[in-house]
Amino acid sequence: MRTGKEYLDSIEKMKFSIYIDGGKLDNALEHPAVRAAANAVAATFDFAHDPEIQDKIITKSHFSGEPIPLFQHVPQSVDDLVAKVSITRYCNRRLGMCSFRCIQNSFAPILFITHKIDSEKGTKYHHNFTEWIKYLQKNDFLACPAITDPKGNRRIPAHQQPDPDMYLRVVEKRKDGIVLRGAKLHQTGAVFSHEKLVLPSTTHRKGDEAYAVACAVPGNARGIIHISVRQSQDDRRREGVEIDLGNIKYGVHECVAIFDDVLVPWERVFLCGEVKYVDEVVGLFGASHRPTTGGCKSGWADVLTAAVQLMAEYNGLDKVAHVKDKIADMIAITETMYSCGIAAAVRGFELPHAGYISDPVLANNAKYYASKAVFDLIRLAEDITGGILACCPGEKEMKNPEIAPYLERFLKGVDEVPAEHRVRMVRLIENISWGLGAILHSATHGGGSGQACKMMLYEFSKTQPHREAAIRAAKALAGITV
Repeated sequence: MRTGKEYLDSIEKMKFSIYIDGGKLDNALEHPAVRAAANAVAATFDFAHDPEIQDKIITKSHFSGEPIPLFQHVPQSVDDLVAKVSITRYCNRRLGMCSFRCIQNSFAPILFITHKIDSEKGTKYHHNFTEWIKYLQKNDFLACPAITDPKGNRRIPAHQQPDPDMYLRVVEKRKDGIVLRGAKLHQTGAVFSHEKLVLPSTTHRKGDEAYAVACAVPGNARGIIHISVRQSQDDRRREGVEIDLGNIKYGVHECVAIFDDVLVPWERVFLCGEVKYVDEVVGLFGASHRPTTGGCKSGWADVLTAAVQLMAEYNGLDKVAHVKDKIADMIAITETMYSCGIAAAVRGFELPHAGYISDPVLANNAKYYASKAVFDLIRLAEDITGGILACCPGEKEMKNPEIAPYLERFLKGVDEVPAEHRVRMVRLIENISWGLGAILHSATHGGGSGQACKMMLYEFSKTQPHREAAIRAAKALAGITV
Protein backbone atom coordinates (compact mmCIF):
# COMPACT_ATOMS: atom_id res chain seq x y z
CA MET A 1 0.00 0.00 0.00
CA ARG A 2 1.21 3.47 -0.89
CA THR A 3 2.39 6.08 1.57
CA GLY A 4 1.21 9.65 1.22
CA LYS A 5 4.46 10.65 -0.44
CA GLU A 6 4.23 7.77 -2.90
CA TYR A 7 0.68 8.81 -3.75
CA LEU A 8 1.73 12.43 -4.38
CA ASP A 9 4.71 11.28 -6.46
CA SER A 10 2.41 9.12 -8.61
CA ILE A 11 0.05 12.05 -9.25
CA GLU A 12 3.02 14.29 -10.01
CA LYS A 13 4.11 11.84 -12.72
CA MET A 14 0.66 11.93 -14.34
CA LYS A 15 1.07 15.68 -14.94
CA PHE A 16 -2.55 16.74 -14.83
CA SER A 17 -3.00 20.01 -16.70
CA ILE A 18 -5.58 22.50 -15.44
CA TYR A 19 -6.97 25.87 -16.46
CA ILE A 20 -6.88 28.05 -13.34
CA ASP A 21 -6.52 31.73 -12.42
CA GLY A 22 -6.84 32.81 -16.05
CA GLY A 23 -4.05 30.57 -17.33
CA LYS A 24 -3.02 26.96 -17.73
CA LEU A 25 -0.77 24.86 -15.52
CA ASP A 26 0.83 21.73 -16.94
CA ASN A 27 1.13 20.31 -13.43
CA ALA A 28 -1.96 20.97 -11.30
CA LEU A 29 -0.11 20.16 -8.06
CA GLU A 30 1.90 23.34 -8.50
CA HIS A 31 -1.17 25.37 -7.52
CA PRO A 32 -1.55 25.84 -3.74
CA ALA A 33 -5.31 25.10 -3.79
CA VAL A 34 -4.79 21.79 -5.59
CA ARG A 35 -1.80 20.89 -3.46
CA ALA A 36 -3.72 21.49 -0.21
CA ALA A 37 -6.48 19.14 -1.34
CA ALA A 38 -4.03 16.49 -2.57
CA ASN A 39 -2.26 16.71 0.79
CA ALA A 40 -5.53 15.73 2.48
CA VAL A 41 -5.71 12.59 0.32
CA ALA A 42 -2.05 11.88 1.03
CA ALA A 43 -2.87 11.91 4.74
CA THR A 44 -5.45 9.14 4.21
CA PHE A 45 -2.79 7.01 2.51
CA ASP A 46 -0.55 7.55 5.53
CA PHE A 47 -3.32 6.44 7.88
CA ALA A 48 -2.81 2.89 6.57
CA HIS A 49 0.72 3.03 8.01
CA ASP A 50 -0.26 4.67 11.31
CA PRO A 51 -0.19 2.13 14.21
CA GLU A 52 -2.97 4.09 15.94
CA ILE A 53 -5.53 3.38 13.21
CA GLN A 54 -4.13 0.94 10.63
CA ASP A 55 -6.05 -2.04 12.04
CA LYS A 56 -9.26 -0.12 11.25
CA ILE A 57 -8.05 0.87 7.76
CA ILE A 58 -6.49 -2.33 6.44
CA THR A 59 -8.65 -5.27 5.38
CA LYS A 60 -8.34 -8.16 2.90
CA SER A 61 -9.53 -8.15 -0.68
CA HIS A 62 -12.16 -10.82 -1.21
CA PHE A 63 -10.80 -11.09 -4.76
CA SER A 64 -7.10 -11.64 -4.07
CA GLY A 65 -6.83 -12.21 -0.33
CA GLU A 66 -4.18 -9.48 -0.24
CA PRO A 67 -4.25 -6.61 2.29
CA ILE A 68 -5.90 -3.47 0.94
CA PRO A 69 -7.23 -0.23 2.44
CA LEU A 70 -10.89 -0.28 3.42
CA PHE A 71 -11.42 2.49 0.86
CA GLN A 72 -10.83 -0.07 -1.94
CA HIS A 73 -12.89 -2.88 -0.44
CA VAL A 74 -16.17 -4.34 -1.73
CA PRO A 75 -18.27 -4.61 1.47
CA GLN A 76 -18.76 -8.27 2.37
CA SER A 77 -20.81 -7.84 5.54
CA VAL A 78 -22.83 -5.41 7.60
CA ASP A 79 -19.69 -4.93 9.71
CA ASP A 80 -17.89 -3.66 6.58
CA LEU A 81 -20.67 -1.12 5.99
CA VAL A 82 -20.47 0.10 9.58
CA ALA A 83 -16.68 0.29 9.36
CA LYS A 84 -16.86 2.56 6.29
CA VAL A 85 -19.14 5.05 8.09
CA SER A 86 -16.90 4.99 11.17
CA ILE A 87 -13.58 5.35 9.35
CA THR A 88 -14.96 8.23 7.31
CA ARG A 89 -15.81 10.04 10.54
CA TYR A 90 -12.30 9.38 11.81
CA CYS A 91 -10.64 10.64 8.62
CA ASN A 92 -12.73 13.78 8.38
CA ARG A 93 -12.17 14.56 12.04
CA ARG A 94 -8.41 14.30 11.50
CA LEU A 95 -8.55 16.41 8.34
CA GLY A 96 -11.31 18.86 9.29
CA MET A 97 -12.78 18.37 5.83
CA CYS A 98 -13.56 15.86 3.07
CA SER A 99 -11.28 12.83 2.80
CA PHE A 100 -12.05 12.15 -0.90
CA ARG A 101 -12.30 8.36 -0.34
CA CYS A 102 -15.82 7.42 -1.46
CA ILE A 103 -15.30 5.36 -4.62
CA GLN A 104 -15.94 2.14 -2.66
CA ASN A 105 -19.61 3.15 -2.44
CA SER A 106 -20.03 2.38 -6.15
CA PHE A 107 -18.64 -1.15 -6.04
CA ALA A 108 -21.53 -3.34 -4.82
CA PRO A 109 -24.27 -1.52 -6.80
CA ILE A 110 -22.37 -1.63 -10.10
CA LEU A 111 -21.27 -5.24 -9.59
CA PHE A 112 -24.91 -6.19 -8.98
CA ILE A 113 -26.30 -4.29 -11.97
CA THR A 114 -23.58 -5.38 -14.40
CA HIS A 115 -24.18 -9.03 -13.49
CA LYS A 116 -27.88 -8.50 -14.10
CA ILE A 117 -27.27 -6.94 -17.51
CA ASP A 118 -24.81 -9.66 -18.50
CA SER A 119 -27.33 -12.37 -17.54
CA GLU A 120 -30.05 -10.77 -19.64
CA LYS A 121 -28.06 -9.32 -22.54
CA GLY A 122 -24.95 -11.48 -22.86
CA THR A 123 -22.57 -8.56 -22.27
CA LYS A 124 -19.27 -8.66 -20.34
CA TYR A 125 -19.79 -5.65 -18.10
CA HIS A 126 -19.54 -7.54 -14.81
CA HIS A 127 -16.16 -9.00 -15.77
CA ASN A 128 -14.97 -5.57 -16.89
CA PHE A 129 -15.97 -3.90 -13.64
CA THR A 130 -14.54 -6.69 -11.51
CA GLU A 131 -11.20 -6.39 -13.31
CA TRP A 132 -11.21 -2.63 -12.85
CA ILE A 133 -11.73 -2.96 -9.09
CA LYS A 134 -8.88 -5.49 -8.97
CA TYR A 135 -6.73 -2.98 -10.90
CA LEU A 136 -7.48 -0.27 -8.33
CA GLN A 137 -6.73 -2.61 -5.44
CA LYS A 138 -3.49 -3.96 -6.89
CA ASN A 139 -2.10 -0.49 -7.59
CA ASP A 140 -3.70 1.28 -4.61
CA PHE A 141 -5.16 3.89 -6.95
CA LEU A 142 -7.48 6.72 -6.02
CA ALA A 143 -10.61 6.99 -8.18
CA CYS A 144 -12.98 9.93 -8.52
CA PRO A 145 -16.69 9.46 -9.31
CA ALA A 146 -17.62 11.53 -12.39
CA ILE A 147 -21.39 11.86 -12.09
CA THR A 148 -22.95 15.33 -12.30
CA ASP A 149 -23.94 16.41 -15.83
CA PRO A 150 -24.60 20.03 -16.87
CA LYS A 151 -28.27 19.02 -17.48
CA GLY A 152 -29.32 22.13 -19.45
CA ASN A 153 -33.08 22.49 -19.21
CA ARG A 154 -33.95 20.16 -16.34
CA ARG A 155 -37.53 19.72 -17.54
CA ILE A 156 -36.73 17.95 -20.81
CA PRO A 157 -34.94 14.62 -21.41
CA ALA A 158 -31.34 14.37 -22.54
CA HIS A 159 -32.01 13.57 -26.20
CA GLN A 160 -34.35 16.58 -26.58
CA GLN A 161 -31.89 19.18 -25.25
CA PRO A 162 -31.06 21.97 -27.75
CA ASP A 163 -27.41 21.19 -27.05
CA PRO A 164 -27.06 17.39 -27.19
CA ASP A 165 -23.99 17.45 -24.93
CA MET A 166 -25.83 18.65 -21.80
CA TYR A 167 -25.49 15.07 -20.58
CA LEU A 168 -22.32 13.10 -21.22
CA ARG A 169 -22.97 10.81 -24.18
CA VAL A 170 -21.51 8.20 -26.49
CA VAL A 171 -20.99 9.82 -29.88
CA GLU A 172 -19.32 6.86 -31.55
CA LYS A 173 -19.00 3.11 -31.04
CA ARG A 174 -15.80 1.79 -32.57
CA LYS A 175 -14.11 -1.55 -32.73
CA ASP A 176 -11.61 -0.42 -30.10
CA GLY A 177 -14.09 1.30 -27.78
CA ILE A 178 -16.58 4.12 -27.32
CA VAL A 179 -16.08 7.87 -27.71
CA LEU A 180 -17.45 10.21 -25.03
CA ARG A 181 -18.43 13.84 -25.46
CA GLY A 182 -19.84 16.29 -22.93
CA ALA A 183 -18.86 17.35 -19.41
CA LYS A 184 -19.04 16.43 -15.76
CA LEU A 185 -19.38 19.22 -13.19
CA HIS A 186 -18.55 19.52 -9.46
CA GLN A 187 -15.62 17.14 -9.81
CA THR A 188 -14.10 16.86 -6.34
CA GLY A 189 -10.53 15.59 -6.52
CA ALA A 190 -10.50 15.15 -10.29
CA VAL A 191 -6.99 16.50 -10.86
CA PHE A 192 -5.36 14.32 -8.23
CA SER A 193 -7.18 11.02 -8.82
CA HIS A 194 -5.60 8.22 -10.83
CA GLU A 195 -8.95 7.17 -12.33
CA LYS A 196 -12.42 8.53 -13.08
CA LEU A 197 -15.53 6.37 -12.77
CA VAL A 198 -18.16 7.79 -15.13
CA LEU A 199 -21.76 7.17 -14.05
CA PRO A 200 -25.13 8.65 -15.09
CA SER A 201 -26.34 11.49 -12.86
CA THR A 202 -30.04 10.90 -13.36
CA THR A 203 -32.48 8.44 -14.83
CA HIS A 204 -32.93 8.16 -18.60
CA ARG A 205 -35.70 6.79 -20.79
CA LYS A 206 -36.16 5.39 -24.28
CA GLY A 207 -34.51 7.73 -26.75
CA ASP A 208 -31.69 8.50 -24.31
CA GLU A 209 -29.65 5.38 -25.11
CA ALA A 210 -26.53 7.39 -26.00
CA TYR A 211 -26.55 8.86 -22.49
CA ALA A 212 -26.82 5.54 -20.65
CA VAL A 213 -23.11 5.01 -20.10
CA ALA A 214 -20.85 3.87 -17.27
CA CYS A 215 -17.13 3.38 -17.71
CA ALA A 216 -13.69 4.10 -16.27
CA VAL A 217 -11.02 6.36 -17.74
CA PRO A 218 -7.55 7.33 -16.54
CA GLY A 219 -7.72 10.64 -14.70
CA ASN A 220 -5.52 12.32 -17.29
CA ALA A 221 -6.96 10.58 -20.36
CA ARG A 222 -6.44 12.29 -23.69
CA GLY A 223 -9.33 14.59 -24.49
CA ILE A 224 -10.22 15.46 -20.87
CA ILE A 225 -9.86 19.15 -20.07
CA HIS A 226 -9.91 20.25 -16.42
CA ILE A 227 -11.15 23.74 -15.58
CA SER A 228 -10.85 24.87 -11.97
CA VAL A 229 -13.85 26.39 -10.20
CA ARG A 230 -13.88 29.39 -7.86
CA GLN A 231 -14.65 28.65 -4.23
CA SER A 232 -15.37 30.81 -1.25
CA GLN A 233 -12.18 32.58 -0.08
CA ASP A 234 -9.92 30.58 -2.40
CA ASP A 235 -7.89 33.71 -3.18
CA ARG A 236 -6.44 33.50 0.33
CA ARG A 237 -4.25 30.58 -0.76
CA ARG A 238 -2.41 32.90 -3.15
CA GLU A 239 -1.76 35.61 -0.58
CA GLY A 240 1.03 33.82 1.26
CA VAL A 241 -0.98 33.74 4.49
CA GLU A 242 -1.43 30.95 7.03
CA ILE A 243 -3.75 32.10 9.82
CA ASP A 244 -6.39 33.38 7.38
CA LEU A 245 -6.72 29.90 5.87
CA GLY A 246 -8.30 28.55 9.04
CA ASN A 247 -7.29 24.97 8.23
CA ILE A 248 -3.59 25.52 7.61
CA LYS A 249 -2.91 21.96 6.38
CA TYR A 250 -5.66 20.83 4.03
CA GLY A 251 -8.18 22.08 1.50
CA VAL A 252 -10.83 21.13 -1.04
CA HIS A 253 -10.56 21.45 -4.80
CA GLU A 254 -13.12 20.93 -7.53
CA CYS A 255 -13.26 21.45 -11.25
CA VAL A 256 -15.24 21.02 -14.43
CA ALA A 257 -14.11 18.05 -16.53
CA ILE A 258 -14.70 18.46 -20.28
CA PHE A 259 -14.81 15.22 -22.29
CA ASP A 260 -13.71 16.26 -25.78
CA ASP A 261 -14.11 12.97 -27.71
CA VAL A 262 -12.46 10.72 -25.14
CA LEU A 263 -11.84 7.14 -26.29
CA VAL A 264 -12.71 4.43 -23.76
CA PRO A 265 -11.66 0.85 -24.58
CA TRP A 266 -14.46 -1.73 -24.41
CA GLU A 267 -12.82 -3.54 -21.49
CA ARG A 268 -13.38 -0.36 -19.41
CA VAL A 269 -17.09 -0.06 -20.30
CA PHE A 270 -19.70 -1.16 -17.75
CA LEU A 271 -22.92 0.13 -19.37
CA CYS A 272 -23.54 1.36 -22.90
CA GLY A 273 -27.04 2.03 -24.16
CA GLU A 274 -28.95 -0.27 -21.78
CA VAL A 275 -31.22 2.56 -20.70
CA LYS A 276 -33.69 0.46 -18.70
CA TYR A 277 -31.04 -0.23 -16.03
CA VAL A 278 -30.13 3.40 -15.33
CA ASP A 279 -32.82 3.78 -12.64
CA GLU A 280 -31.13 1.05 -10.64
CA VAL A 281 -27.67 2.54 -11.16
CA VAL A 282 -28.79 5.91 -9.80
CA GLY A 283 -30.95 4.52 -6.99
CA LEU A 284 -28.58 1.88 -5.68
CA PHE A 285 -25.49 4.07 -5.91
CA GLY A 286 -27.30 6.72 -3.87
CA ALA A 287 -28.33 4.13 -1.30
CA SER A 288 -24.76 2.88 -1.06
CA HIS A 289 -23.12 6.31 -0.93
CA ARG A 290 -25.39 8.34 1.32
CA PRO A 291 -24.83 6.56 4.67
CA THR A 292 -21.21 7.72 4.36
CA THR A 293 -22.60 11.22 4.87
CA GLY A 294 -23.32 10.22 8.45
CA GLY A 295 -19.62 9.64 9.01
CA CYS A 296 -18.41 12.39 6.70
CA LYS A 297 -20.43 15.25 8.17
CA SER A 298 -20.14 14.09 11.77
CA GLY A 299 -16.34 14.06 11.42
CA TRP A 300 -16.47 17.61 10.06
CA ALA A 301 -18.87 18.59 12.84
CA ASP A 302 -16.61 17.09 15.51
CA VAL A 303 -13.95 19.65 14.60
CA LEU A 304 -16.43 22.52 14.29
CA THR A 305 -17.92 21.76 17.72
CA ALA A 306 -14.46 21.50 19.30
CA ALA A 307 -13.41 24.81 17.75
CA VAL A 308 -16.58 26.50 19.03
CA GLN A 309 -16.04 25.04 22.49
CA LEU A 310 -12.50 26.42 22.52
CA MET A 311 -13.82 29.77 21.36
CA ALA A 312 -16.25 29.80 24.27
CA GLU A 313 -13.32 29.17 26.62
CA TYR A 314 -11.29 31.95 24.99
CA ASN A 315 -14.26 34.28 25.49
CA GLY A 316 -14.65 33.25 29.12
CA LEU A 317 -18.13 31.84 28.47
CA ASP A 318 -17.57 28.09 28.61
CA LYS A 319 -19.29 27.74 31.99
CA VAL A 320 -22.33 29.84 31.05
CA ALA A 321 -25.50 27.73 30.98
CA HIS A 322 -26.90 28.82 27.60
CA VAL A 323 -23.51 28.32 25.92
CA LYS A 324 -23.20 24.79 27.30
CA ASP A 325 -26.77 24.17 26.16
CA LYS A 326 -25.97 25.25 22.60
CA ILE A 327 -22.79 23.16 22.48
CA ALA A 328 -24.88 20.22 23.66
CA ASP A 329 -27.20 20.90 20.71
CA MET A 330 -24.21 20.80 18.34
CA ILE A 331 -23.09 17.48 19.82
CA ALA A 332 -26.63 16.08 19.52
CA ILE A 333 -26.85 17.08 15.84
CA THR A 334 -23.44 15.52 15.19
CA GLU A 335 -24.32 12.24 16.85
CA THR A 336 -27.69 12.11 15.10
CA MET A 337 -26.00 12.41 11.69
CA TYR A 338 -23.61 9.64 12.67
CA SER A 339 -26.42 7.50 14.08
CA CYS A 340 -28.36 7.80 10.82
CA GLY A 341 -25.38 6.51 8.85
CA ILE A 342 -24.76 3.67 11.29
CA ALA A 343 -28.44 2.68 11.32
CA ALA A 344 -28.51 2.48 7.52
CA ALA A 345 -25.39 0.31 7.58
CA VAL A 346 -26.70 -1.99 10.32
CA ARG A 347 -29.87 -2.57 8.31
CA GLY A 348 -27.80 -3.40 5.23
CA PHE A 349 -28.16 -6.52 3.11
CA GLU A 350 -26.35 -8.50 0.44
CA LEU A 351 -26.80 -7.88 -3.26
CA PRO A 352 -26.34 -11.14 -5.23
CA HIS A 353 -23.06 -11.47 -7.15
CA ALA A 354 -21.87 -8.17 -5.65
CA GLY A 355 -21.51 -7.25 -1.98
CA TYR A 356 -23.39 -5.53 0.80
CA ILE A 357 -25.38 -2.31 0.53
CA SER A 358 -27.02 -0.16 3.20
CA ASP A 359 -30.78 0.08 3.72
CA PRO A 360 -31.96 2.47 0.95
CA VAL A 361 -34.62 4.24 3.03
CA LEU A 362 -32.35 4.87 6.00
CA ALA A 363 -29.45 5.73 3.68
CA ASN A 364 -31.38 8.50 1.96
CA ASN A 365 -32.76 9.64 5.29
CA ALA A 366 -29.19 10.04 6.59
CA LYS A 367 -28.26 12.40 3.78
CA TYR A 368 -31.62 14.23 3.91
CA TYR A 369 -31.19 14.90 7.62
CA ALA A 370 -27.58 16.10 7.19
CA SER A 371 -28.57 18.46 4.36
CA LYS A 372 -30.76 20.36 6.83
CA ALA A 373 -28.86 19.82 10.09
CA VAL A 374 -25.70 21.64 8.99
CA PHE A 375 -27.61 24.93 8.89
CA ASP A 376 -28.38 24.54 12.59
CA LEU A 377 -24.76 23.62 13.30
CA ILE A 378 -23.49 26.76 11.61
CA ARG A 379 -26.15 28.95 13.25
CA LEU A 380 -25.10 27.68 16.68
CA ALA A 381 -21.40 28.08 15.84
CA GLU A 382 -21.91 31.70 14.81
CA ASP A 383 -24.11 32.39 17.84
CA ILE A 384 -21.46 31.18 20.29
CA THR A 385 -18.44 32.58 18.43
CA GLY A 386 -19.85 36.09 18.16
CA GLY A 387 -19.60 38.93 15.68
CA ILE A 388 -15.84 38.52 15.29
CA LEU A 389 -16.61 35.65 12.92
CA ALA A 390 -17.65 38.21 10.31
CA CYS A 391 -15.51 41.14 11.48
CA CYS A 392 -12.01 39.84 12.12
CA PRO A 393 -8.91 41.70 10.86
CA GLY A 394 -6.67 39.83 8.47
CA GLU A 395 -3.38 38.12 9.14
CA LYS A 396 -1.35 40.85 7.46
CA GLU A 397 -2.82 43.41 9.83
CA MET A 398 -2.08 41.11 12.77
CA LYS A 399 1.57 41.07 11.68
CA ASN A 400 1.93 44.75 10.80
CA PRO A 401 4.31 46.11 13.48
CA GLU A 402 2.61 49.51 13.43
CA ILE A 403 -0.77 48.16 14.56
CA ALA A 404 -0.11 44.63 15.84
CA PRO A 405 0.13 45.72 19.50
CA TYR A 406 -3.35 47.25 19.29
CA LEU A 407 -4.85 44.09 17.79
CA GLU A 408 -3.06 41.84 20.29
CA ARG A 409 -4.63 43.93 23.02
CA PHE A 410 -8.15 44.47 21.70
CA LEU A 411 -8.77 41.09 20.03
CA LYS A 412 -8.15 39.22 23.25
CA GLY A 413 -10.78 37.38 25.22
CA VAL A 414 -9.58 35.95 28.52
CA ASP A 415 -6.22 37.36 29.50
CA GLU A 416 -4.26 34.09 29.51
CA VAL A 417 -5.03 33.28 25.85
CA PRO A 418 -3.12 35.26 23.18
CA ALA A 419 -5.22 37.16 20.65
CA GLU A 420 -3.59 35.15 17.86
CA HIS A 421 -4.98 31.90 19.26
CA ARG A 422 -8.45 33.39 19.35
CA VAL A 423 -8.12 34.64 15.76
CA ARG A 424 -6.84 31.26 14.58
CA MET A 425 -9.91 29.58 16.05
CA VAL A 426 -12.18 32.18 14.42
CA ARG A 427 -10.62 31.39 11.05
CA LEU A 428 -11.02 27.64 11.52
CA ILE A 429 -14.71 28.07 12.38
CA GLU A 430 -15.10 30.33 9.33
CA ASN A 431 -13.30 27.77 7.15
CA ILE A 432 -15.56 24.89 8.17
CA SER A 433 -18.78 26.90 8.17
CA TRP A 434 -18.69 28.68 4.82
CA GLY A 435 -15.07 29.13 3.82
CA LEU A 436 -12.37 27.10 2.11
CA GLY A 437 -13.51 23.78 3.60
CA ALA A 438 -17.20 24.54 4.06
CA ILE A 439 -19.45 21.81 5.42
CA LEU A 440 -22.49 23.81 4.30
CA HIS A 441 -22.27 23.31 0.53
CA SER A 442 -20.99 19.76 0.80
CA ALA A 443 -23.87 18.66 3.01
CA THR A 444 -26.50 20.50 0.98
CA HIS A 445 -25.65 19.14 -2.47
CA GLY A 446 -22.68 16.76 -2.21
CA GLY A 447 -23.83 13.20 -2.86
CA GLY A 448 -27.25 14.42 -3.97
CA SER A 449 -29.46 17.27 -2.82
CA GLY A 450 -31.79 16.94 0.13
CA GLN A 451 -34.74 16.96 -2.25
CA ALA A 452 -33.26 14.14 -4.33
CA CYS A 453 -32.75 12.11 -1.14
CA LYS A 454 -36.30 12.78 -0.03
CA MET A 455 -37.67 11.60 -3.38
CA MET A 456 -35.62 8.40 -3.21
CA LEU A 457 -36.60 7.88 0.42
CA TYR A 458 -40.26 8.05 -0.58
CA GLU A 459 -39.86 5.69 -3.54
CA PHE A 460 -37.85 3.07 -1.67
CA SER A 461 -40.27 3.24 1.27
CA LYS A 462 -43.01 1.87 -0.98
CA THR A 463 -41.30 -1.52 -0.90
CA GLN A 464 -41.21 -1.74 2.90
CA PRO A 465 -43.77 -4.24 4.24
CA HIS A 466 -44.45 -2.21 7.37
CA ARG A 467 -45.78 0.71 5.29
CA GLU A 468 -48.63 -1.39 3.96
CA ALA A 469 -49.11 -2.91 7.41
CA ALA A 470 -49.38 0.59 8.85
CA ILE A 471 -52.14 1.48 6.36
CA ARG A 472 -54.09 -1.61 7.38
CA ALA A 473 -53.58 -0.75 11.03
CA ALA A 474 -54.75 2.86 10.52
CA LYS A 475 -57.95 1.64 8.86
CA ALA A 476 -58.60 -0.94 11.56
CA LEU A 477 -57.99 1.52 14.38
CA ALA A 478 -60.34 4.03 12.78
CA GLY A 479 -63.05 1.41 12.42
CA ILE A 480 -62.78 1.04 8.63
CA THR A 481 -63.30 -2.51 7.45
CA VAL A 482 -60.08 -3.86 6.00
